[in-house]
Amino acid sequence: MAYKNALFSSLNVTKNAKSVAGDDDNALSDLMANPEYLRHSSSIINEALKDGFDVLQLPNGDIVTTGTRIITNTYVWDQGKAKLVKARAANDKPRKTKARALADDDEETSEE
Repeated sequence: MAYKNALFSSLNVTKNAKSVAGDDDNALSDLMANPEYLRHSSSIINEALKDGFDVLQLPNGDIVTTGTRIITNTYVWDQGKAKLVKARAANDKPRKTKARALADDDEETSEE
């Protein structure tokens, strides 16, 4: 009988917890009980973890993901220019900044 009383008293504490909790806690419990939030948040969290990101879920329900990109550069020897030049993968698009475009123009004019 004591076990049954302990079980029911713990259930009553759980049932009454929402009325005792503050407004912020109630908002959080409502958010965590929302199936749409759970579906979207679990999708975001799973994708971020797959990509190797760190995931932080804040008490207000916000999700923060942090990670780093690994950039690999390959340099090959160019006999014609007698210097190392950065090689590009077939799917990389060459991106020219203004500084690089000016430097390339200067090289072309000095070679002429």
